[in-house]
Amino acid sequence: MGSGKPDRRSVDQIADEIARLRDLDASALRLRWREVTGKPAAPGLRGELLVRALAYSIQGKAFGGLSLTATKRLQAIAREGKASKAVPVTESRSSAAPRRLMPGSRFIREWRGVMHEVIVIPEGFLWHGATYTSLSTVAKAITGTTWNGWVFFGAKPAPKKPKPPSTGPTPSAAVGATERQSSGSDVHA
Repeated sequence: MGSGKPDRRSVDQIADEIARLRDLDASALRLRWREVTGKPAAPGLRGELLVRALAYSIQGKAFGGLSLTATKRLQAIAREGKASKAVPVTESRSSAAPRRLMPGSRFIREWRGVMHEVIVIPEGFLWHGATYTSLSTVAKAITGTTWNGWVFFGAKPAPKKPKPPSTGPTPSAAVGATERQSSGSDVHA
């Protein structure tokens, strides 16, 4: 290992260890997190995010983490991001509070066999190199029809359509009519 690079065997071992993380349940992942980092996992660190963070920590321990310069730069970027880079996005005038999305957030949607990725930027939304002011305009550009962008990208469930009022007989009345017809007592030729 004179070149400073890890040998192939250790790379394969780490890759296998990381692959096995997906087989662990939540409590086993949290236990493994404590073993690797020496600290309990934050309550918000769950599911796929916990698996990815744990994989990153395992790789960092095995092969070395970020340099001090890179770590400081990332911390500075994080501080700048907290200084109000959130993009206010309003759904409609009637919405109670505007939604705030952090630049860099992504929406991914498959439409007719094609994956579409939209990235939140300070000016709005970026799709295929063009900037849009709302998710709805992006959805319309993708589909050619008007959509609620939040619904199209799965960020909000589609509104439930009310059932139309019934104009026919009630189910019990329909059953009674069928029974009368089949008995032949009310059927006239």
